[in-house]
Amino acid sequence: MTDPAPEPKKPSKPSIPCIEAQAMEQLAREAIESLGADAVIVVWTKQRRRKTEIKSTAIGNMLTVQGLMRWVRERIDELEDKEEKDEDEDEEEEEDDD
Repeated sequence: MTDPAPEPKKPSKPSIPCIEAQAMEQLAREAIESLGADAVIVVWTKQRRRKTEIKSTAIGNMLTVQGLMRWVRERIDELEDKEEKDEDEDEEEEEDDD
């Protein structure tokens, strides 16, 4: 007797995180094609079960992506420094009022 032929495997469904990542990569690719961008960084958050996940994807020349990430980090640092300065000024004003 011969062994029966194995049943063909059904194609596996991609996971939700995989689908999300592919969608964001497609968004970045479209930005590069439509805008002529050298690099695109997409960062998004998703909340599940009261936990926030931060995800990202980057497309483009790696040196350009790194430069863009550095630029974003510097802008964030500037905003945080401004917020700290504003908070310090507010605290000083409250102390002066007492």
